[in-house]
Amino acid sequence: MVGIDRKTGRKIDGFDQLVSRITQVMTTPKVGRAKRPTFGSEVRQYMGANMADSMLIRLQAAAIGAFYEPINGLTDFVPSRCVAKRLTNGLALYFEGQWNGQTIKFEVPLDVSPSKSTA
Repeated sequence: MVGIDRKTGRKIDGFDQLVSRITQVMTTPKVGRAKRPTFGSEVRQYMGANMADSMLIRLQAAAIGAFYEPINGLTDFVPSRCVAKRLTNGLALYFEGQWNGQTIKFEVPLDVSPSKSTA
């Protein structure tokens, strides 16, 4: 599958494209798209909460659940592990699983830096 890097606009494929797709799903809230309201995950709804251990477990469950919704297009990756890690500017989701017959590991950052207001 071929895609476009969200930051640079360059063509990406293979593993980079998989991580880009997963990042897009994890950072897009459900009902965040008008024409595809069920696309995305429930990960963002936990981002503003106190990051107690119990909340991290709920966030991990929401992340894993997103892989099993066909509209997200992530059925080619089978997760075996998801760990939410606290960072200074948000969280990161660390995934392990099977993709194209290989075991892979990667991290998806979930930044919570404040958005810039134009008002």
